[in-house]
Amino acid sequence: MKNSQLISVPLPTHLEPIGDGSSFQDTIYNMLTNVQGFEIFEQYELMFLAKHMKVYRVPAGVTIFQERDKNSHLGILVEGRICVYKEDSEDANKLFGFVTEGRIFGEVSVIDDLPYSASLITESDSTILLMSRESFRQCIADNSIIGVRLLKVIARLLCARLRSTSGKLADYIDV
Repeated sequence: MKNSQLISVPLPTHLEPIGDGSSFQDTIYNMLTNVQGFEIFEQYELMFLAKHMKVYRVPAGVTIFQERDKNSHLGILVEGRICVYKEDSEDANKLFGFVTEGRIFGEVSVIDDLPYSASLITESDSTILLMSRESFRQCIADNSIIGVRLLKVIARLLCARLRSTSGKLADYIDV
């Protein structure tokens, strides 16, 4: 059985910080305007969210999140492509899917306080936005309307993933 101990690890050192919300707010705002689902936010709301995010450059081949690590960040892929790997019952990494530009990742661990459910490895040089769990919670505490909208975006994303997964699973069910 897999080790269920929760390990909190720092972000990989190969993530090159470009800027954070306080010094890079306008640039982050522009990045957020291209995120799927974020069209529900007004300009001032995106500026508010931008204050709580950091931008990183990540070279190809870098593990952003490792399955079972517990240091939750909500991420958004601005540029590049990320491979999603999931361990099978024999602890072998299997390619599970991809994160493409303008897509959110890591949202489940931010909400449920559990370790990452998959590993994310950059396929190409990438630019990502990250919001820590603490910043996520601070956004919700500081502005409940924006917090509810952010949760709505995440809920829609999770529902779409569940529908897709259940559709694929139906081919394997034999009752």
